[in-house]
Amino acid sequence: STSAVYMVRHGWHAGIAVRRADVPVGRWPMLDSFPGARYLEVGWGEAHYYPGHSRGLWGLLRAGAWPTGSVLHVVPVEGGVTERFPGRTVVRVPVGPSQLNALTAFVASSFTMDATGQAVEAAAGYYAGSQFYRSPLPYHVFNNCNHWAAAALEAAGCDTAPRWTFTVGQVVRQARDCGILVQQGEGE
Repeated sequence: STSAVYMVRHGWHAGIAVRRADVPVGRWPMLDSFPGARYLEVGWGEAHYYPGHSRGLWGLLRAGAWPTGSVLHVVPVEGGVTERFPGRTVVRVPVGPSQLNALTAFVASSFTMDATGQAVEAAAGYYAGSQFYRSPLPYHVFNNCNHWAAAALEAAGCDTAPRWTFTVGQVVRQARDCGILVQQGEGE
């Protein structure tokens, strides 16, 4: 193992944190927007529900009933992942060079890029300095945020079943099967 990535649980969502220095130059179209970050934590979800534009029962039905757009949430982490996300479940997943390459390529393919090759911004993020970006991937009940997180873990070398992963609890269990729990979230 040459490095590690982290799975971070955020309520119903999971994100993957990658050391910024481990992302090949030019691979992620928003990398230069976070020059001071030690890690970048990335999650994926429905375009209106995830950023909080359309919540409640209608937002939930809209997000899962039929294909809609999607976004990525990128959070800069200047120190350690557990310090940035206190009270959240965090699993450390060791990765080798080929798994790290596959994971960073998987995340890169999840960004919509403009004509200049830059990521297309969608909304301000939840945390200071974080940002939502548009994604070309369709979101629906059979391709939800936890499918994406499980696919990211699979790219990182974990034995997952993305197609059959519907809940964040399943994502956490899959991450723990190939990694080490470093922080247990409150009430999770």
